[in-house]
Amino acid sequence: MVEPGLAEEMSRTLTETLADYWSGARYEELPPDAVRLAKRFLIDTLAAGIAGANTEVVDAALAAAQSSVEATSGSAALWGRAETLPAPMAALVNGTAAHALELDDFGGCGHSGAVVTPALCALAGRLSFSGKDAITALLAGYDLAARTLEGAGGYRPVNDLGWHSTGICGSFGAAAASARLLGLDAERFADALGVAGTFTGGIWAFLADGAMTKRFHPGKASENGLSAALLAQSGMTGPRQVLEAGWGGFYSTYAKGIAKPEATLADLGKVFGIVRSGMKPYACCRGLHACQDALLELMPELGIDSSSIAAMVVHGNDQYRLQFDRMEINGMLDAQFSIQYALAVGATSGRGTLDQFTPLRTGEPEVQRLMRATRVLADREVKPGQYPPLELVLTDGRRIERFIPFAKGAPERPLTDEELKVKVDSLLVPALGAARARELTECVANLESVKDFREVIRLLVPGAKASQRAA
Repeated sequence: MVEPGLAEEMSRTLTETLADYWSGARYEELPPDAVRLAKRFLIDTLAAGIAGANTEVVDAALAAAQSSVEATSGSAALWGRAETLPAPMAALVNGTAAHALELDDFGGCGHSGAVVTPALCALAGRLSFSGKDAITALLAGYDLAARTLEGAGGYRPVNDLGWHSTGICGSFGAAAASARLLGLDAERFADALGVAGTFTGGIWAFLADGAMTKRFHPGKASENGLSAALLAQSGMTGPRQVLEAGWGGFYSTYAKGIAKPEATLADLGKVFGIVRSGMKPYACCRGLHACQDALLELMPELGIDSSSIAAMVVHGNDQYRLQFDRMEINGMLDAQFSIQYALAVGATSGRGTLDQFTPLRTGEPEVQRLMRATRVLADREVKPGQYPPLELVLTDGRRIERFIPFAKGAPERPLTDEELKVKVDSLLVPALGAARARELTECVANLESVKDFREVIRLLVPGAKASQRAA
């Protein structure tokens, strides 16, 4: 005999159950650690987006957005720029900016911050909501983005199929954050998730030639999720079985044979998806960070400089080689997905910050030598959530191998408050100036006390337009 109430719960679809929880969640019931993480990830994403605001890919996205709406105005501010756009278009442009330099967060749906935060900020131009409202919406978005990917089978299995998980799963996160801010009830909230899931995508074809579309995927997912919530608010219904439908469902279509639908609801309301996200200390794909950590640990330990390195060997697998074994560098994206380049500039500079990837250092003889001396082997099993070890071969004949289980910035090894401050300041100060950068970081740090989130938005626009461009 089924217990009273259980039959009703069992009859609810995945999206209905998620919508029931997040449409009714109260700020006062949120765990303090989740609130703390929300503020940390918010400032990290805003800093990445402001730093990426004047890149070529953002210029292209903005020009297209202005052309499509045949106007240069709207209610939503663009981070780090003077222009404004209608909310969905602003989400697209700001999401692209947040991912433009590979400095935004990772985990969750892949890059949750670049999807969820732009949708949230875009709505501030048309809604009045508090800092507490913003925190709750942010946590809803991160949670849905992460849960969708977990239900699809997880990051590596999904990406191995050729899907860019941020593009296909991120829309659910943006829809959830937007639905929460719009005050949608459980029925309309579920509609928003259903609408978002029927029109989403993103594939890894950009790796073949370094195309800009990689940067654009989070922005498109953010726009899609925000538009889905607005459509639901206006009466558009969405399929309630959008995730689990046996034919044409999100999981059966995008994750056939690997999906784990039961993971979608695991510990709902107890464990929040934001805890699965991490922050980048290096300006390149997360897949390179463990080897960079190993290199930057070993060199001072051994008391060597780059001239002492005869060879570097990455002990990976076929998928790692496919994604990161890259000797031909034609632009910044190529460099950010090349283990040879990342290790070469790391060995010569002692860091993996943005200045090592733009301008490119491929013309330097020592960088060229180290790139040629780096091999990527497919000789190890690489467990999900981990990356290969690095072996250094020194000119004196010594061979030292180092495996980093969790690279710096991972949820298991987070950036310290001081490390996050250094990163954020390095990105904000050149664009906003020291005074405004400090005001913004302090405002976000005390977000639960902010009465109107537009106090944050007004600080995202610099007094003067930055002139320096990154490729």
